[in-house]
Amino acid sequence: MRTEPWLAQPSARASASGAAALPSTRYVLGTDSVIRFEIPTKQGPLSGSLTRVTGELNVDLSNLALSRGAVRAELGSLEIQPKSGGASNESTLLERARAALELPSDPTAPPVFASFELTSVEDASPPFIDTLRDVRPRDAAHERDASTPLTLSRHARFTAVGDLLLHGFRVVRRAPLSAEFGFTADGRTPQTIVIRSRAPFVVSLETHAIVALAPESRTKVPGSAPAAAREVHVTIELYGTKSD
Repeated sequence: MRTEPWLAQPSARASASGAAALPSTRYVLGTDSVIRFEIPTKQGPLSGSLTRVTGELNVDLSNLALSRGAVRAELGSLEIQPKSGGASNESTLLERARAALELPSDPTAPPVFASFELTSVEDASPPFIDTLRDVRPRDAAHERDASTPLTLSRHARFTAVGDLLLHGFRVVRRAPLSAEFGFTADGRTPQTIVIRSRAPFVVSLETHAIVALAPESRTKVPGSAPAAAREVHVTIELYGTKSD
């Protein structure tokens, strides 16, 4: 009879699929990636976006909880969508936002970034991404309907936990996200990944010492003037491509 050390039991994933563990896969974010935000104000929500987003994700397909990554957004790509019927025009709103972030007016100055470093993944469902299987429907007349294309994607939901660095302050943030993995016909390793917010996560302007002053208060001492907004609701849409 066998004694210690005991043989390791197969993992739940290996038992269910009969496949070997998938390797960690690196994805580089593309130019279509964007971070959107909405600022609640007394005059209604103010929307905007950051369009120059870079970064990479190292995804452990056999255990999503082990995935890590980093995302950077150049704050100089800030865009503001003016409120319909509002008194402030787009250029004025953008000027106020850039001033609150203390962005340099000199176009030759080094770019300023905000970043998010993924330190853990929680509540991943499913906990791994399996290879594709032929899932064409069958009926009594045909063994397989060849006109029906293969399903070439897998989806997962999870909570990303990491360090948000903005305006010189680093704070832990949690973001509920979904991921779509796109496969080629062989179905071995997903070639693309799209990550989207399932709900906005909140960034406190006070925590990051960002003070957006109302126009009539701009000549006053910043500490004595009330901020026009206290928080930002952020959503993300990231497009990654497998890096060989």
